[in-house]
Amino acid sequence: MKKILLAAVLLAAPFAARADTGLRLGGEADLAYNNSTGTHGITDNWPVALDLMLSYWTPGSVLSVDLEVSEQWVTKDVPAGQGSRIGTVLRPGIRLSPPLFPLYLRGAIPINIEQPAGYSRETFDLRVGAGFNIPLILFKIYLEGDLDFPLGGGSNAPSAFSEWAFRLSAGVDFHF
Repeated sequence: MKKILLAAVLLAAPFAARADTGLRLGGEADLAYNNSTGTHGITDNWPVALDLMLSYWTPGSVLSVDLEVSEQWVTKDVPAGQGSRIGTVLRPGIRLSPPLFPLYLRGAIPINIEQPAGYSRETFDLRVGAGFNIPLILFKIYLEGDLDFPLGGGSNAPSAFSEWAFRLSAGVDFHF
């Protein structure tokens, strides 16, 4: 059994090194955010999310075109009459990852495509971030910090850059 596992790892490693597509699974939390009620920390209501990202890496694996789906909710002090679910976000974006260097830069335009009644958010945001990868044989472990700013849209949208959120995310990144 150990020989089969070793053979599978040795065969999978060259495919991972020449990856064109990727799948990233992880979670994120708002460490701090500022809105019309002031600046808040993660312990105020524990806003968290689960993320799924599909990526296409250009030849050379320096630039990826990404499409991420995120499901967000709060886990503490849910407003009366509302559920804990905040909504669904679609994030088209790009990542710039220099070869043989574990750091990368990321940019995205989060689109709040769905939100439950009682929650009011802007439609479009700007996300800029940086992260690093810990490469393993079959996948990478990533840790990423992002800043989100509202851009507008929706019925109750704040002015651009009037609010912000600092998010930390982590998970696994597979390349196929």
